[in-house]
Amino acid sequence: MKLTVCSKLCTECPFSKASPKGWLGFHTLDGVLKAQQEEGLFSCHLARKDEMTSDNIESGEIKICRGYIASETKSGISFGQNHNNGQELKRLQVLITKESKEDENIILSRDEFKEHHGRQTVSPKRSLSQEEFLRRQGYRGPANKPM
Repeated sequence: MKLTVCSKLCTECPFSKASPKGWLGFHTLDGVLKAQQEEGLFSCHLARKDEMTSDNIESGEIKICRGYIASETKSGISFGQNHNNGQELKRLQVLITKESKEDENIILSRDEFKEHHGRQTVSPKRSLSQEEFLRRQGYRGPANKPM
């Protein structure tokens, strides 16, 4: 296994305070929290592709969400307990901490994440084109296929 991580935090990363409240794409709040609790692999929403498998993530082809790891760090949680993914996630956590690119005030801790995404549903403040809406949902390309 050779996990890779995004080189920077995405503008609308769900683990960022700048993300739309309640927006988790196709994920549920409980699903994301379970992934964090179990040290699951959580790919970047912009890197997802049609028919993606865990092999795509484990090989490093699809990157792990930088915000996902930074959120755990801000919450005081260290990866390393899961015998399948823990050590690789811990390696990425150490790397992100050393790089120190993110302003900690932008990253949502686990509790802030629950508050940010659990109490409201997304109600856009402006109209989005269908193309932009699909892009934010993780769809790419002429056929707007999911990544």
